[in-house]
Amino acid sequence: MFPLRLIAAALIGLCLLSPPTASAADAGELFQAGQRLLSQGDLPAALKQLAAAARADLDNQEYLQTYAVVRQAIMIRDALDQPLDDARWEPLARSLHAFYIDHQLYDSALTLDEQIHARLNSAYSALMLAETQLAMNKNAAAAEVLAKLDAAKQTPASTAVRGLALARLGKLDEAEQIGGAIQLTDESGPATIYAVARFEAATGDSDQACKLLSRCFENVTPSVLDGFKQHAKKCPEFVSLVSTPAFAEALKTESKVPESKCSGGTSCSNCPLRGSCSSQ
Repeated sequence: MFPLRLIAAALIGLCLLSPPTASAADAGELFQAGQRLLSQGDLPAALKQLAAAARADLDNQEYLQTYAVVRQAIMIRDALDQPLDDARWEPLARSLHAFYIDHQLYDSALTLDEQIHARLNSAYSALMLAETQLAMNKNAAAAEVLAKLDAAKQTPASTAVRGLALARLGKLDEAEQIGGAIQLTDESGPATIYAVARFEAATGDSDQACKLLSRCFENVTPSVLDGFKQHAKKCPEFVSLVSTPAFAEALKTESKVPESKCSGGTSCSNCPLRGSCSSQ
């Protein structure tokens, strides 16, 4: 469910704007124009078009929700420029990162992630930066970021993603050597399991990759499950497995965990790689 407080704030914001100058018939064109601008990363211009679309057709929830999300992203981006301590700055930065990834604004995500890692220098920030670099095929940069992470900060997920980056670079022997240090436990979250599944696929162990995918799917909340499965179908590491019976069987796996209090947002189910939720 989309956060009601966000919708309410957006609706109030729309009401404070000038009356609609376009009809409901024009709303679709305005919305598409806003989407195009959003895909180009021009958030202020996109917001203007999306606001006009929502005002023209207040009954269309998609228009209002999209306007609300972009409006919030701009507010968060502005807030990050303010003098905030890490406890307040970090969750805002994570939210903006999720927005950028959801909308495939990788250049913006990369700039933000570099700022986050420079400020936090944690396993989380290194992994998030590396994942964005991998999405942009900057495989050498991803491997370097994770290699520079202090040994004490390394996690199974960071090790797996580093190995994955090396495998993409054709350094399979080095990747497999690094992968030998990966140890999953009963407490390993789905994002970690997913990262290791990608590593296993990249280094040629398709059976283990599919087994880990099933384990991952069992451990994500129902509202997030489809996002993981959709990502797996398109993930470069799994492309060669999509037509196999083992992969098809993994996709049949259902969640075995209850819905979390933070689940269900429109942006929560699109990507399993953001690493911004402690449950992952």
